Amino acid sequence: MLIQEHDLTIRRMRDFPEDYALMAKWRSDPEVLTYYGGRDKPLSLDGARAKYRPRVLGQENVTPCIVELDETPIGYMQFYTASDADKRRFGFPGEERICGIDLFIGETRFWNQGIGTRMVATMLDYLFLEQKADRVMIDPEMWNRRAVRCYEKAGFKKVRILPKHELHEGIWRDSWLMVVHRK
Repeated sequence: MLIQEHDLTIRRMRDFPEDYALMAKWRSDPEVLTYYGGRDKPLSLDGARAKYRPRVLGQENVTPCIVELDETPIGYMQFYTASDADKRRFGFPGEERICGIDLFIGETRFWNQGIGTRMVATMLDYLFLEQKADRVMIDPEMWNRRAVRCYEKAGFKKVRILPKHELHEGIWRDSWLMVVHRK
């Protein structure tokens, strides 16, 4: 377990068939893909294993996590440390420790209940306290108002627009660069 906050657990994704099956299920759900990844990019079980296994094994600078509510897997979060190139690109001071996060709730029956905000707030506490981050960034597509509002409720502020930042369903979409500072 990485983080426990009452009934919410964020644990590292494991190199187990069950975790890859969850990712394949969630990353092939058209409703989830509308907001995360795109409906033109569903993942099969083999695709989920190929994408996430290098992260699980520590071969990439991304820590993949499964989110559970009352021990039921409901979603995915990942965090990473921004590279020096990313810091320069986004205009962050080189000496600061900048982390980034991405997430989705894969079980759509849990949408619109404030759980996403809880997930983000819980991860922020971990990144600031345990990982010693100075800032945390996230880059939602601008049209995804629900995600932007979730991140604002967790403390993120819009910093600037990232033009044509994300390829989503064949269209390059603008994103917000959103940041929260350690208090």
